[in-house]
Amino acid sequence: MKRTVLLLTLAVILMPVVTSCIEKQGTVGTLISGFMTGYTDSEGYVTLLKDDFGTEYTVSNKSDKLAPDTLYRMVASVILNEDKTARIGQMVPTLSYRAPADSTIPDSIKVTDPAEIISMYIGGGYINIYLGIKVSKEDTAHRLLYSQKDSIGKKKFTIYHNAYGDQPVYTKHAYLSIPLQGYGLSKNDTVFLSCSGYKEDYERKLVIR
Repeated sequence: MKRTVLLLTLAVILMPVVTSCIEKQGTVGTLISGFMTGYTDSEGYVTLLKDDFGTEYTVSNKSDKLAPDTLYRMVASVILNEDKTARIGQMVPTLSYRAPADSTIPDSIKVTDPAEIISMYIGGGYINIYLGIKVSKEDTAHRLLYSQKDSIGKKKFTIYHNAYGDQPVYTKHAYLSIPLQGYGLSKNDTVFLSCSGYKEDYERKLVIR
């Protein structure tokens, strides 16, 4: 069955973590968590998860209902059953869309308020980024987006953050998965990522393995 790729909107508001509750089912098995790709069925339930190392997990419990026949990037926690199927314990939304050219984004929304890159790696054909954003309260609206541009033969991605004047009191977390397909990149190529930081700005490079 044909699946569509979920492209999140360019301007994404930083939201609280969304969880998918599971029913208690016997003994708790091995817990696995990380960036994954989820595939929904015709009813909108995630029936298959694939991690960034190529391992697939058939889902045995019903997730939150999403768009049918759609591919979702997410950070998920799953519990492995004895029969090698998996129960979803938590699903966290991940900002993921094909990066637009930096020149196509209006300067008015290229806001460079700081963020903290907690960790990042290339896996599953994505740059996967774990961000910390300082906010004043739980429901404060922030916006994250990213873009790409070529600079002297290099592929560079930039993360933008708009805090809308919010004061930094405590840290909330956000997850980004930037697709690398379609740029003509190959194994051992290097990509670059920049982001304004709280203490110092980030200028990172990652090698595709």
